[in-house]
Parts: sequence; structure tokens; C-alpha cells
Amino acid sequence: MRVRPRSRIVGVSALAFVVVLGGLTALRAWNLEPPTHVQSLVVDAGAVLVVAGVASHVARGERVGERAGEGIVLAFGPCFAFAVNLFAPVSTMESPLWLGYPLVAGAVLSLALGGLGAGVGYVVRVVRARKTSDSAS
Repeated sequence: MRVRPRSRIVGVSALAFVVVLGGLTALRAWNLEPPTHVQSLVVDAGAVLVVAGVASHVARGERVGERAGEGIVLAFGPCFAFAVNLFAPVSTMESPLWLGYPLVAGAVLSLALGGLGAGVGYVVRVVRARKTSDSAS
């Protein structure tokens, strides 16, 4: 198994940040706000994609703890972009202390989604290892 360098993981996370924030900002700038149920579906689909990406990353690695940490870094980009898009317009009207809220919210979201993805990836890895050991017997 080929292990990606950490700089590539940070780069993928940064790219996800730019894509998500750019897409959400464009929708807001063009006043293309879909109905609430469609927005919820998009957010849920995005969360599933983040969890699936982290799970895939963790399932392919040798050291699960290290890969789980990298998975949380992968999840941080899109989660931070979502939090910035959601809270920055509101927080700029408040005190400067509110500018930290998107950062904290992005970190909490990435821990939750990254942790869930790491758990799923670990389970996939264990099941795959058991199938391999059973078929080798």
C-alpha cells in the first residue's frame, strides 16, 4: 500500500475548502437559494461524502491511528468551508470574537465527521482482514 505524504493530504483538504466555499459563496452571490429540504439534502450528501472519503483513506492505511488523524485533517477542509459560509455573514455583524466561531465549528464538525469516517474505515479494514485470513486458511 502506498502512503501519501502529509503535504498531499493537507493539499486535498485545502482544495476541498476552496471548492466547497467557492460553490457555496457563488450560490449565495447569485441568490440561488434552493428550498430548505434541498439544502438539507445537499448538506447530508456532503457529510456522507466526507465520511466516505475519510473511511476510504483509513481503510487503506497501515497504521490506523495515524490514518485516523490524517482523515480528520481531510475532513477539516470541507467542514471549515461550510462553517465559514454559514457563520461568517452573521459573525461579521457581531463583535470580533465571533470571527473565531467558524473556526471552532469547523473543527468540531471535522472531528465528528472525521471520527465517524475513521470508525467506518477501521471496521472495513477489520472485515477485509478477516475475509483474507479466512480465505487463506
